[in-house]
Amino acid sequence: MRNRFFIFTTLFIVALAISAAAHPLSNFSVNYFSRIEIEKSQVKVRTVVDLAEIPTFQAAQEIDTDKDGAVSQGELAAYAEKITPEYVSNLMLSVDSQKVDLRPTATVISQPPGAGNLPTLRVEWDLIGDLPASDAAAIRKFHYENKNGLERIGWNEIVVGRVSGINIFDSTAYGSGASEELKSYPQESLSSPLMERTADFSFTTNAIPPSAKILQNRDGHVSAPIEKDKFAELIAVPEITPTIILLGLLIAFGLGAAHALSPGHGKAVVGAYLIGTKGTPKHAVFLGLTVTITHTLGVFAFGFIMLFATRYILPEHMVRILSFISGLLVFLVGVTLFKNRIFPLLGYKKTEHKFDEDLHDIEHLDGDFTHTHGGSTHSHLPPKKVTWKNLLALGISGGLLPCPSALVLMLAAISKERTGYGLILTFVFSLGLATTLTIIGLVFLYGGRFFDNPALSENKIVKALPAFSAFVIACVGAAICYQSIP
Repeated sequence: MRNRFFIFTTLFIVALAISAAAHPLSNFSVNYFSRIEIEKSQVKVRTVVDLAEIPTFQAAQEIDTDKDGAVSQGELAAYAEKITPEYVSNLMLSVDSQKVDLRPTATVISQPPGAGNLPTLRVEWDLIGDLPASDAAAIRKFHYENKNGLERIGWNEIVVGRVSGINIFDSTAYGSGASEELKSYPQESLSSPLMERTADFSFTTNAIPPSAKILQNRDGHVSAPIEKDKFAELIAVPEITPTIILLGLLIAFGLGAAHALSPGHGKAVVGAYLIGTKGTPKHAVFLGLTVTITHTLGVFAFGFIMLFATRYILPEHMVRILSFISGLLVFLVGVTLFKNRIFPLLGYKKTEHKFDEDLHDIEHLDGDFTHTHGGSTHSHLPPKKVTWKNLLALGISGGLLPCPSALVLMLAAISKERTGYGLILTFVFSLGLATTLTIIGLVFLYGGRFFDNPALSENKIVKALPAFSAFVIACVGAAICYQSIP
């Protein structure tokens, strides 16, 4: 047994020596990251430890409890559960000199590949603690220290997140990270890794003192507050009751309706499309329903990809693909409309074409597309009415790319085994979003009828509006396609 261990250790060292893809901070490093967020009554800490290849090899002797030479997911989970109490106890946190006890709410352990295809070890904890009672407007002192692995070399990083409603100032830590939670170490800092073991700052819900220095990022800019995702939090309620469901549905609808007012979501496209067309309220409703259904299905499809197919399709690549498809649909609708609406502006003179004595005469009347075939007069003017085909394309483009909040809620619902409730919330959120778009469409629809006034019908600007709106649609679609290309 001792010989086998010696041989395995030798092969391990040789593999490290010949590998070109070593851990950025050497194969011996143990690296720590902490992110602190202060809320009105609680403190949240996200902390990560990243073990390079050699510390991982050492830990593997303890993780592999059945000594079969392989580490299973069950063994990893058991190891994480075993080390959590000691790790958390070495995170020293106090507010106004009063100790705050942290408790884990989530633990994730994984083994990313390292040098020579040997594994590294990464453990992530989400912790929470209750703040000591105090005057809500008081200025409070916060202290944090990570005493884990003091004897190990490596990267030590602390970030303070500024939550909306809480002002943080005079901080020894920054409001932005440098390593993406130990996933991407900056090359310029590898020779002198961060040594942020402690963080001290003051916080209050009131205005900060005039002489205080508000929390800043590493680039010197003031740290922006983190806005909570209110929609994604609907699924995290402790218990689902009829009252909670009703309240959740009302909030989801309201958040969806408000979300549609944020930049994007096709408002400009909807308005530009309906200008100069003879749409009806049922067209606007059809557009809204298309957005609702497409957005709901899109959230589920995207969530399925993130859960089961990320090995083959990266989410960020999927976002670009969906953005390009959405933009392409908008662009095609715009180009088609522009082609159909530009001809009436060009003007035509009365002409007569004779192709053959046996063929019908084709007579073009001045300023119109009306012509005669052998005594039968009819028009080939481009239709000004809304077409269901274009409405369907615009609706799909508006709902194709899922809202990140809806996606997070859906993933949380699946993880908490509340998929049905998550689906209903997502549908109602999409319905709220589509309702806003429908109302906007109706406003443009009825507002556009102002231009049907005979007194304005001969105005050149009014005549040009339909073609110009189609040009805007094409430009928006082209811009979406361009932005989706990395």
